[in-house]
Amino acid sequence: MPDLFPTAHFHVATEWRLDAPVEDAWNAILLYRDWPTWWRGFRGVQLLYDGDDQGVGTVLRQRWRSRLPYTLTFDLEIVGVERLQRLEGRATGDVDGTATWTFEEHDGWTIVRFALDVRPARWWMRLPVPFARQVFAWNFRTVMDRGHEGLAGLLSVAMIGDTVPMQGAAA
Repeated sequence: MPDLFPTAHFHVATEWRLDAPVEDAWNAILLYRDWPTWWRGFRGVQLLYDGDDQGVGTVLRQRWRSRLPYTLTFDLEIVGVERLQRLEGRATGDVDGTATWTFEEHDGWTIVRFALDVRPARWWMRLPVPFARQVFAWNFRTVMDRGHEGLAGLLSVAMIGDTVPMQGAAA
């Protein structure tokens, strides 16, 4: 049966700045089982497959909820790891696409960037609603603001500025 609705495509990205060494931020992101304890809106994570010693091949089922009245569930397979620099994943489920974390240290503080390039899989998320991109971007920003605040709290460090939407990324 043909898809009756056009497929939306969302590319959003954000940047966190933390007064913490890159290794601390990296280790916190790698401890995905702890995310629900410090990242408000993260409802749960389940390990489906264990990857190699670098984490490549690991598959995590994640459940997210923000201000909108629905929960996104998707599996994230880790497809690339460069220690202390980059994590790459492939998402399937309620959204299909890629997720990339990058880490940079600058004189003891760290920039953490997260980019999401996905297509929604639920039919109602693909409806041709004129303001859908703005709503998706707003919801993503809420999730990322909460992650920035939560990670800073977990590491007991200051956030350096607000969560920053990255240039060139639009929903």
